[in-house]
This record gives sequence, C-alpha cells and structure tokens, in this order.
Amino acid sequence: MRLKILAAIGLIVVGVAAIGIVVVGPSFGSGSAVQYITATAAVTNVTQSAAATGSLAASATYGLAFGKNPVIAGSSSSSSSAASNNSASTSWPVSSVSVKVGDSVTKGQVLAVADSASATQALSAAQSNLAIAQARLASDQGGLTPINKAMAKLSITQAEQQLSNAKVSQSDTRYQNNLSIANANTALSQAKATLAADKASGTATPQQISQDEAAVTNAGQNLTQTKAKATQSNNQSAQGVASASLSVTSAEQGYQSKVAPAPALTILSDEASVASAQTAVASAQTTVNLAQISAPSDGTITVVSLVPGIDAPSGDAIDMEANQMQVTASFAETSLPSLKVGQAASIAITATGETATGKLTEISPVASSSGSSSVVTYPVVITLDSTPADVKSGMSASVSITTAEADNVLAVPAIALVGANGSYSVRVMGSDGTITDVPVTVGLITTQYAAITSGLNAGDSVVTGTSSPRTSTASTTTNAGSLTGGFGGGFGGGGGTFTRNRTGGQP
Repeated sequence: MRLKILAAIGLIVVGVAAIGIVVVGPSFGSGSAVQYITATAAVTNVTQSAAATGSLAASATYGLAFGKNPVIAGSSSSSSSAASNNSASTSWPVSSVSVKVGDSVTKGQVLAVADSASATQALSAAQSNLAIAQARLASDQGGLTPINKAMAKLSITQAEQQLSNAKVSQSDTRYQNNLSIANANTALSQAKATLAADKASGTATPQQISQDEAAVTNAGQNLTQTKAKATQSNNQSAQGVASASLSVTSAEQGYQSKVAPAPALTILSDEASVASAQTAVASAQTTVNLAQISAPSDGTITVVSLVPGIDAPSGDAIDMEANQMQVTASFAETSLPSLKVGQAASIAITATGETATGKLTEISPVASSSGSSSVVTYPVVITLDSTPADVKSGMSASVSITTAEADNVLAVPAIALVGANGSYSVRVMGSDGTITDVPVTVGLITTQYAAITSGLNAGDSVVTGTSSPRTSTASTTTNAGSLTGGFGGGFGGGGGTFTRNRTGGQP
C-alpha cells in the first residue's frame, strides 16, 4: 500500500509535469492550429478517501488481579469487578505464575494461580450470615398456628362465596328484566301494528280505531313502567355485588392483620438483611472462582507483579494489551461530514512498511487543535482487522478511509467534464481529430476522476485541456499511467493517456 501511495503521487506529478510542458512550454513557430490534451476513458474503480496520520495502540489494556474480573484501563464501570469488596480483604498467596513480560497469550489461558483457602473461609462466613438472616426473617414472619390461619382464612372463603352468589343473582335479575322489557316492546309493536292495519283497511269503525289507540297507549305506559322497574332492580343487584366485594376486601384485610405478628418495618428490615447476605455470598463465591487469573483475550503481557510464595499485591497483579490494535488519527474538519462508523480503512505502518485493513469504529464529537494552528481536527479511531506480528503500540501510521467508491465503472479525469450541477458533457476526439461535445451521465466524482454511467465507451479519447499551437503537424502521445486500482482520492493516481494533437481540428 505504501508503494501504491508513492506510485500515485509520482503519476500525478508526471501528469502535471506533462501538462505543464504542453501549456506553458515555449512555442516553436507560428502555427495557429489548436492543440488538445486527451485522456482515454477506461473501466476501473473510482475511489474517494480521506487521509490522516496517527499512532497505533492496543484496542484494550487490561488490569488483572485475583478475586476480580478483568478491568479495562480507563473503564468507569462498577460492574467490571464483581468481587472487589471481598477480594480487598482476602489474602492471595501466589501458588504459580506461568507468564513473563513480553509473552504472547491466548484468550482463556491461565496466567497465574493462587491459594484460595482465605477466600473459601470468607465464603463460609458469608453463607453462615445468610442462614442467620433467613432464620430471623422466618421467625418474624411467623404468626398464627396452621389451625388458626385456616380459621382466619375461612372468613375470606365465606365472603368470596357471598360475592359469587351476589354476581349470580345480579345476572339472573338482569336476564329477567331484559326479558320483561322485550315482552313489553313486543306488545307495543303489536298494538301499533293492529292500529295501522285497521286504519289502512277502511272498514274499521271509529269505535274500533279508538280501542286500538287506547291499546297502543296502554302498551307504551307498560313499557315505561317495566323499564323503570328493571332499572331499580338492576341497581339493587349491583349494590349487592358491591357490598359483597367490600366484604371480601374487609375479610382479606382482617386476615392479613391476624397473620402478621411483626410490624411491616421489621419485616422489611429482615428482608433487606437477607438480600444483603445473599449478595455477599454471591460475591464471595465469585472471589473463590477467581482464584486464578486467565487472559480475557489474545494479547501480550506488559506487567507481572507476582512472585510465587508471596501474597499478591492489592492492586493489579498482571497487565496485558489485547492483540487487536487501533489507530487514533486526527482528520481535518472538512473530512468529517464524509466519515461514518463502519467505513473501510487502509493503514500503512511507517516503521515496518507493512499495510493492514480496518474499520472506522469511533469519531470524537469534540474537536482538537495543536499549538497556535488554526486547523481544526477531530480524533478518529480505526480498529485493525488483524495486526501484523511485528507491529507495536506507539508506532506511527498513515490512514486512508474510503468514503465513497464505484467499482468497475467507466471513468475519465474529472478535468474532462464540462458543465455543473449534474448537467455534464465531455469533448470527445474522433480518430480524424475532430472534436464532438457528448452529453454524459456522471456518477461518483473525486478530485481526480469522474465515473461515467452513460454517454461514453471504453477507449474513447476525451479532451482534458488545450495547449499553445506549434509549427509541427506531428502528433505526440505521452503515457502518464493507466486508470487502474488506487489508493487515496483516485484510482491509483493514474492519469490515463495524454495526447498533444497538433493537426488542428474542430475546437
């Protein structure tokens, strides 16, 4: 990758130099023909990237000790050391140490073992305290004898039975009331139908019509009275259910008062004591389980503060760096909008000349600046996919993050584009030297190249500029590289084939 960067810079310099010779070089005559600089459209990868420099460091540095879970340096999480309370008061005579500074270790490898007798004693004491707390809670929660409890429970059963009966009675009452209302509605409907039929027949006597109307009136009054009685009856049954429900609540409260001999605050205190004792047992058990130190990941040992036969120190006993490395680099504020977590990155290690790949994993939201410089930068973290064996923390590295790319596309130098805001064309030189404006559809545009999605074919010669005419009518071609591959803002820094046309032609 380092060679690609140098090659890209070299090709750009060659291309610029070639153009410089054409544009500002001396004129050898008075010919008036327009001279064109061209490049050949080719299929390649167009890549846009942001670059910066930074330094390598381990993605995680661990502090390891007996009786504690691994702690990542700089972590403020209290959960990272589950057994810290017990381990602080537990002595750890070191039985064996199997690593030294500089050793490479694998995840799960046992690094050191301690005598766990002290931790086992602490666990036994914690278990004893838990048993005492549980016995006290059971004693305070005890109250009535089983027989007395059954008798107290009976009042609840009786109240619940009364509630059940009240609900059944309410259901029956509603059914009967609904049936009475339905019958009254039917009678009213029949009376109205009879009245309507007699009126429609034209043969009914006035006396018959009068009787029909009286029947309708009576039926209506009966319906009103039936509804009123139903409402009253439903309300009474609902009140019976409510009263029975209150009786159940009262019975339950009476039962609770009878079976709770200790005050609520006392029970709460006992329960809190049990919970605390359970936590102490769990912590002590964790401490016993951590009577050996194991590697939390693949990595390298950086500090060993253990000697067999001597108690382990109260702080970290072994420090190690994870094998996975990361680069922290400062990117200019102009690059920040195009940077996104998850983007692919290429890393060139300065000291070893090696390259690696990685992913952007963190973008600092806080800007930084150095000294009196007015350039604003943002720290960005790139995590390597894999780390070369001889790469160490602190080494310098150059980082290139791919912010956009178009693979296997037809491309031309960006300078060949004519137009703006999505409306573009290029000037194409024919085999006879004529120039034609061709509309094109453009995809990704970088500082060097533009991806063409329609309008051109591979091999087309596009005009990238003009130069001062010369007297010679010969045609000279300068090859400044091919449009392939790439690191950085283009596809390898290649400039294409540049032709100085001296035969004149269509401007």
